[in-house]
Amino acid sequence: MNHNISKNLKKLAVGAMLCLSGIAFTNCTDPLENENRFISTGQSIAGYLEEDSAARFTLFCEILEKASIGKKAAGNMLKTLSTYGSYTCFAPTNEAVRSYIKEQYYLYINEGKETGVTSEDISLLTKEKATEIAKNHIIERGYRTIDISKGVFPNVTMNRRFVYVDWAETTTGYNIVLDQSAIIKEQDIETENGYVQVIDKMLSPSNNLLPAQIKLHNEFKLFAEAIDSTGLDAVLNLHDNIDPEYDGLQFGPITIDREGKAPYPEELRQRYTVLIETDATFANPENNHLGIEITDIPSLYTLAKSIYGDAAEGNYKDTANALYKFVAYHIIDRQLEYSSSSGPGGFIMENYEGGDGFKSEINLPTRFDRYDYFETMLPFTLIKVTKPFTNVELRAENDNETPIVLNYAQENGTYRLPRTDNIDMSKYINVIVQTADKSGVKDFGQSAINGTIHTINKILVYDDKEMSGNILNERMRWDAASLFPELTNNRVRWAKNDIYKITYIPNGYCERLVTNSADANVYYLRPHSTSVSAYVNYQGDELLVTGKYDFQYRIPHVPPGDYEIRFGYSASDLRGICQFYFDGEICGIPVDMTDKEANIAIVGWIDEEENEMSEAEILENDKAMRNRGFMKGPASCELEKDKSMRASEKALRKIIGTQKLGRRDHWLRFKNVTENSTGRDQFNQDYLELVPTRIITDQRKPEDQN
Repeated sequence: MNHNISKNLKKLAVGAMLCLSGIAFTNCTDPLENENRFISTGQSIAGYLEEDSAARFTLFCEILEKASIGKKAAGNMLKTLSTYGSYTCFAPTNEAVRSYIKEQYYLYINEGKETGVTSEDISLLTKEKATEIAKNHIIERGYRTIDISKGVFPNVTMNRRFVYVDWAETTTGYNIVLDQSAIIKEQDIETENGYVQVIDKMLSPSNNLLPAQIKLHNEFKLFAEAIDSTGLDAVLNLHDNIDPEYDGLQFGPITIDREGKAPYPEELRQRYTVLIETDATFANPENNHLGIEITDIPSLYTLAKSIYGDAAEGNYKDTANALYKFVAYHIIDRQLEYSSSSGPGGFIMENYEGGDGFKSEINLPTRFDRYDYFETMLPFTLIKVTKPFTNVELRAENDNETPIVLNYAQENGTYRLPRTDNIDMSKYINVIVQTADKSGVKDFGQSAINGTIHTINKILVYDDKEMSGNILNERMRWDAASLFPELTNNRVRWAKNDIYKITYIPNGYCERLVTNSADANVYYLRPHSTSVSAYVNYQGDELLVTGKYDFQYRIPHVPPGDYEIRFGYSASDLRGICQFYFDGEICGIPVDMTDKEANIAIVGWIDEEENEMSEAEILENDKAMRNRGFMKGPASCELEKDKSMRASEKALRKIIGTQKLGRRDHWLRFKNVTENSTGRDQFNQDYLELVPTRIITDQRKPEDQN
């Protein structure tokens, strides 16, 4: 049985927008085909729990019956689990429920903690507490344990919390352990609307915000003190909706040629990732260029000052202070789990299978590194994140175990040009993000309600010379969706959600994305199948802007210098003609973005395979296209077996121009200037490239085709 069924038939009825002809998908199928229909025979999850022969789940059913679905929805959670949908239910036994209630009541009575449990009588639970408990135990998609790897379940619970998965070795095999406490005693019990996983303890994720969650761990005492000392705890205590009036139940305008409407993102919240060195990492003098034991705030400041200077000395809360800068560079502007296979918000896309045929392990071959770049709370800085598949020393036999590396260096592990400050940067680059089992942290609770904590194996610093001269001295490429933190923080990017494959992004939702025309409608299309002759998207997804569009976005903050700016797009007869602007100034002449034969000839694209071109001829064609202001797509993204984006005339890079980028905001603007436009033109933004000009002109190491 296929359990990828929508949880909401009403929404699926308007879900005809999934069949957008000319927007995203080559095929249109009824989301309620026979194999996906709810069948009335057999038991639902609710039926299984209520009718268990040993009556093991009566207390959990009592909680589910009291729990409400949501503020604007009628009914209770038990009723929900008896109807249409696809769910994973972590079902605690009566013994597990009693133990949890007793523990929470003890904390309330003896330690004065606001646990929400004021009596050992379960019938006296408030509706609010019952709802919290119930939603902690339900994921709105059916998962079998054999489909889940070590890490976290791909989707969050109804309380929007990740469920962490580990494997504990026993004398007879392995136990599957959830959130480092609950063991799945019976697994993959199939029902008509999902799966039941019987657990021996309740799931009770922390309700802490990040600062409090960090303080729970004795291994983070110094970093926790540094957060408080710099005042950055105030930033990390933010969680409420960015816009209190935001309504995530709305739908966007009618989409092209269809009556279906795309939903808004369900919420608009700020979340973070905090990268932390343990006290043991700080205390080891071999981990810093000063050779000192870092055991308190003064010694940590001594190290920070040697990197960031002595401005605002004595005032740790000043944004110019070295300690403030040190801590701020450890905070990324979005919540990142270890990989996208763990659900939306991975450092790197890996082990991701889109609902329409996209598979990252096929379309993004491991012959190439995977990477991304994220801004931090230290203004005008980036962290580079890499899965270094091409590094024979770092690559694991199992690709899944190849580490995630921060500020992965290109040249011999350190800055290539002579330094005058005697700082050995090899201490601070190629920093590995540790999985929970390798962190050395006891009972590591990585998840807070507004973000995630990851430990790292080295001290992390930002050095201008190292970043501009080595680590970021390369072609930098961002998937379009990675440009906007809100799409990651609110489960839009990469979401494995079968209800919709497209999300409407309202104007003002993304701080760095602005529509200048009321006729411009922005959509995010989740990863979907690609092919040489059809759709050609890097990482499978795209941002699509429709109508008489006029919009702009702020590009990432990169080290100051001269850069060639490019954007990747999929040519189509629906694209129209676009005028580009940089910081308000026109860049060149308008560009025809269609895939008409005459336009492709102007671009200069030639099929390498069909024409049996030699390497010299391919290089000559690349040069000719550059002279026209275009490039072929990257070789590191495959559309079909052994056919990369270079094989498609639709996969193009437009060179917008060369610009000097400084320590300020810079904006790209895109305006539809098609004559006699019907208002139905589309702009496809697939990826953005910022390339230091010095690597384009470096004959010793010319830019590759990737």
